[in-house]
Amino acid sequence: MSTRELSHPETLVVVNERAGAGAMADVFRRTEHPLRDAIGDFDVAFTDYVGHATELVRDGLESGYRRVVVGGGDGTLNEAVNGWFGADGAPIAPDARMALLTGGTGGDFRKTIGVKNRDQALAAIVGDRAVPHDVGRVRFRTDAGTEGTRYFLNIASFGLSGLVDRHIPAYRQLGGRLAYAGATLRSLWGWRNPRVRVVLDGTQEVSQPVVTVAVANGRYFGGGMEVAPDASPTDGQFHVAILGDLTRLELVMLTQKIYEGRHVEHPKVSTFTARKVFAEAVDHAVYLDVDGEALGGLPAELEIVPGALRIVLP
Repeated sequence: MSTRELSHPETLVVVNERAGAGAMADVFRRTEHPLRDAIGDFDVAFTDYVGHATELVRDGLESGYRRVVVGGGDGTLNEAVNGWFGADGAPIAPDARMALLTGGTGGDFRKTIGVKNRDQALAAIVGDRAVPHDVGRVRFRTDAGTEGTRYFLNIASFGLSGLVDRHIPAYRQLGGRLAYAGATLRSLWGWRNPRVRVVLDGTQEVSQPVVTVAVANGRYFGGGMEVAPDASPTDGQFHVAILGDLTRLELVMLTQKIYEGRHVEHPKVSTFTARKVFAEAVDHAVYLDVDGEALGGLPAELEIVPGALRIVLP
């Protein structure tokens, strides 16, 4: 059934007004009229609870919207991506495309695709140049011990990053980089590097103590850390960065280099590419971070889904 037959505009804007400690509400108020002037009429849906963006996007695609604009941080974007696919794992509307508005505590994926501010976001939406992007899919163990499945657009990681996610809510009001810094300092209290076993494409195995392993589709995580400087969400593969058995002092000394993407030169950091990754904890529980969200832990299976989502770029 066509959008015209359904008698609503082509575009649905999904907004998380609470993103960025409420900053997204102001971003949308300042953007709404210029956006309407640029592209014409559109409908707006506001999220009310965790997971609501997933429902809104899924319902919107099923009812005929073919452009979905997502206003929020990386968490809101992740929820939107998880509304893009049906129970069979296929896109609900292969001809639909997604666009981004800036806002939220984190904006790491937007850095990779070059949508860093409101003007760039508006220009991208107006230009409407949709490019197929890869999506990651991870099967993992939930905190309740059941199996969970989640799609991700940016980065899934495990180790210290997964623990940091669990402390972020206490620091979210600081915003962006400061929130991640506060949560990281808290996480390092009593931290010891867990041993993990990582299998890449079923052929290459790494087993060692780690600080964090990032399975990356995008380049940035943690409020601007360029953890996977060579990653591309259009190359059909993950870029895997393993921050190995670093001491706390080594990690502190390496932090600025991670923000600059220069940590890959460190002898305890190794990088790989793979389409499928399996990871399991060897000695104690290891938490998972999926696009900045704390969802569960290892064991986990991750695979790339090439070109599964069309994203509007500048």
